[in-house]
Amino acid sequence: MTWSKLLLQKLEKEGRIKKVDFPKEPEKKIVIPKEIGKYKLHIISVLEKSGLGFEEEYKFDEVRKFRFDWAIEKYRIAIEYEGIFSEKSGHTTISGYTKDITKYNLATKLGWQILRYTADNYLEIENDLKLLIEK
Repeated sequence: MTWSKLLLQKLEKEGRIKKVDFPKEPEKKIVIPKEIGKYKLHIISVLEKSGLGFEEEYKFDEVRKFRFDWAIEKYRIAIEYEGIFSEKSGHTTISGYTKDITKYNLATKLGWQILRYTADNYLEIENDLKLLIEK
């Protein structure tokens, strides 16, 4: 059982436990950015060195608010890092995977070429980009 603040307040209200004092919430919450792993750092490094001009978190669909991790708009190339190896990943649930498929299918219909990487194949990005750009 997880002892959440909500559960403790409920138990207190029911008289099952004594009063619990909770610390005040800070006025300004500090947002700690997610750590960028070596895989994503490598992809960013390759994109920066390429000189192709890329954008992070590129929103390609206004209706569904779909975004690519990175996009090279000039060539309509999308790059996605699939974080399936992390402990908590939406990519591994049925609904998360289905949403990804819907996103990729829409992007393909709109003329985007999608490169997808994981911790096992991220080193292939440099050669993959060269192949697509040379077409």
